[in-house]
Amino acid sequence: MGRRLRVIAGTTLVILGLLQSSAVAEDYSACWVETIKDRFGRDVQITRCRIAGGDIVDYASDDSVPGRLYPHPGTDLVGPCWYYSTADGNWRFAQLYGNGDALLGYSSGGFGGGFAIVTSRMARCTSEPTPITDPVADVWEYVTEYIHPPPEPDLNPEQGDGVTGLATFVGIPVPALHVAQLNSSGALLDVEIEVDGVIIDWGDDTTSTYPADAEALVGYPDGIANHVYEVKGDEFAITTSYDWTARWRVTGGVWQTLPVPNTSTTLSYPVAEIISVITG
Repeated sequence: MGRRLRVIAGTTLVILGLLQSSAVAEDYSACWVETIKDRFGRDVQITRCRIAGGDIVDYASDDSVPGRLYPHPGTDLVGPCWYYSTADGNWRFAQLYGNGDALLGYSSGGFGGGFAIVTSRMARCTSEPTPITDPVADVWEYVTEYIHPPPEPDLNPEQGDGVTGLATFVGIPVPALHVAQLNSSGALLDVEIEVDGVIIDWGDDTTSTYPADAEALVGYPDGIANHVYEVKGDEFAITTSYDWTARWRVTGGVWQTLPVPNTSTTLSYPVAEIISVITG
């Protein structure tokens, strides 16, 4: 279809692209307010929404937009502002003022315990906004870029020399605590990343967890990470894993954890058996 005209609540609104029914919810990347002239030449405020597919649709008010809308911080031609979107980005109103200004609060773990971030007072966006990055996305990006490669275990006896009844030692270097500060959504965020423990799966249905202590995991002969295989086998594999912990907070606020996956290294470790033979 071409351009269509539609009257909502006495105001002439232009819908670009396919005519939208007010009963059908769309995915809107952003909804902001603009002032236009109605057919009588009067200034009226409308809600203008960008459909996720690219078209723009005008509505008489926020209440006319089908579907649930969530507030988000952003920037428009004037500066910092807030707008609506159908995407739930964990932002909520901490305070909504009569003139349309708002304080937005952010929490990554539900809203019963309060907000981790509260923005400064912002006006409603009056032109198409650019989103402000999700602070947790900023933290995630930083954490995933920082996380060290998997462990590089030092085996003694080495691969191919494992023997039943003789302790196999594993030496593992342990990364130090990493501390950083990020600037996201106008707030300073503290980030801490560390290895909380080291897990070793010895490949014979035995798994051990050790503290992330470089001295304790020094390897042969003084390290605490060692294991004695009772039976021989060619299918054993030793898997060592860093158990990562990452947490973040608004500077001075309450820490929130991120579920960072372990990083692991698996090495084939066949185990032989020494048989004593008495010769005459």
